[in-house]
Amino acid sequence: MQLKGFPSRRDSIIFAAIEIISDNGIQGLSTKEIANKQGISESILYKHFKSLDDVIVAIVEYFLRFDSMIENTVLRRRITYREKILEYIRSFVELYESYPALTAIILNYETLLHHVNTRHLIVNDIIDARIGFIRKLIEDGQQICEIGSCYTSEELAIIIAGTIERIILDWKLAGYCYSLKDRVLMITSKILNSCQ
Repeated sequence: MQLKGFPSRRDSIIFAAIEIISDNGIQGLSTKEIANKQGISESILYKHFKSLDDVIVAIVEYFLRFDSMIENTVLRRRITYREKILEYIRSFVELYESYPALTAIILNYETLLHHVNTRHLIVNDIIDARIGFIRKLIEDGQQICEIGSCYTSEELAIIIAGTIERIILDWKLAGYCYSLKDRVLMITSKILNSCQ
């Protein structure tokens, strides 16, 4: 029986795998490394996952776990579209700040695109869906002249998403020594303001 408030063995394995990817990249991930980090045998790991690919899929699915909840929360808020964009971004960035190892997923998109079982999740459920959500908020804001039209909604969404990925990389390289949230929100605000 799993105690309330404590992660299940399956979740613990996922967390261990995320930390290994954060420290060593996906190429450093193996069932042996995960088992060692968890202090279990590989046979116990295989009771929860059929293969290393299953672990990788579970990691990406964990990364996606909060997306619809964040989107629904943002859409329900009675705030401007500009504020909705910043609220959406703030929610993700706070998640990354609370668990920095999770940024390893963003920083390993290229490698995950080459895994047959994660390609669809990365392209459709993460990249396209997240940029699409921001793009729709921008479009709605542009229609009521709340957000400027110096860029198309797609261009502006790509600029914002690319900027966030770069800031996350810089944050990791700097050893997580500053507020990711403050940096991302400040620069994203400037990008949105430059289009007024």
